[in-house]
Amino acid sequence: MDICLITGTSTGIGHATALHLARRGYKVYATMRNTAKAEPLRERAQAEGLPLVIESLDVSEHQSMLACVERIMAAEGRIDVLINNAGLSSSSPIETYPEDEHRALFEANYWGPVKLTQAVLPGMREQGRGAIVNISSIVGRLAWANQAAYCASKFAIEAFSEALAQEVAPLGIRVAIIEPGVIASAIFENTPVHYDRASPYKSAMRRNGRFFNVGIANATPAVAVAEVIAEALSAEQPKLRYPIGFGSEVMARRAAMKDEDFVALATLDDGDYYQALRDNLGVELEPQVPRKD
Repeated sequence: MDICLITGTSTGIGHATALHLARRGYKVYATMRNTAKAEPLRERAQAEGLPLVIESLDVSEHQSMLACVERIMAAEGRIDVLINNAGLSSSSPIETYPEDEHRALFEANYWGPVKLTQAVLPGMREQGRGAIVNISSIVGRLAWANQAAYCASKFAIEAFSEALAQEVAPLGIRVAIIEPGVIASAIFENTPVHYDRASPYKSAMRRNGRFFNVGIANATPAVAVAEVIAEALSAEQPKLRYPIGFGSEVMARRAAMKDEDFVALATLDDGDYYQALRDNLGVELEPQVPRKD
């Protein structure tokens, strides 16, 4: 039975993944910052008799991470799988991005995975096997206006993961990057949104909002991401990157565009902008005007 540490399991992808892997025979240490939110996960695990333990872990606090790893190592002697899932989201134009939110994103989305990875690697290296799964995003490869800090944190985890994969492959440790599109998750309920109708960046704010409004209406269930994570852990020929969910097809089409053409989309009037998204990225974001019969 592999020992698996997952962060951010109170809701969404982490919650679904904790249950899915426990059902597949992993012993899951499901961690979250606030264990007062653990009851739904605990009740489901108990009802199904799953090998799942709730632990406290705050990815913004180094000592919290170290203490959790130490508790698991004391109980189990090893950690075979680390899934860095916990994270924050935020949206704002760069000029007015609150610095505290910007820094908090990097603490949770980048430094948390880095510190936890450093904490588990010695044990994985000594046993000659292990797996590290980092939850990125489609905006880890596609920068979107009005989400600079979130995109930057996910770009950073992509680069970190790709470099890490090269370092640990000779040691028998696999690394996987999961790149969700818009997933049914509570993250949107907890995302600070700074919308100002008088802002010179109002167009970028509105268009960014359209992407997520349409995405939420077509959101991929979190369990679908959990299934992809399980595949990444068990595949005989694992891949480095696993895109999944609404919007994930956009990455390949964006890569086929010239950077200058992608930037120029922002200068278009709304009608031309939405048409260009259809033509270049294959997404429909234009608001539908109700018919007048």
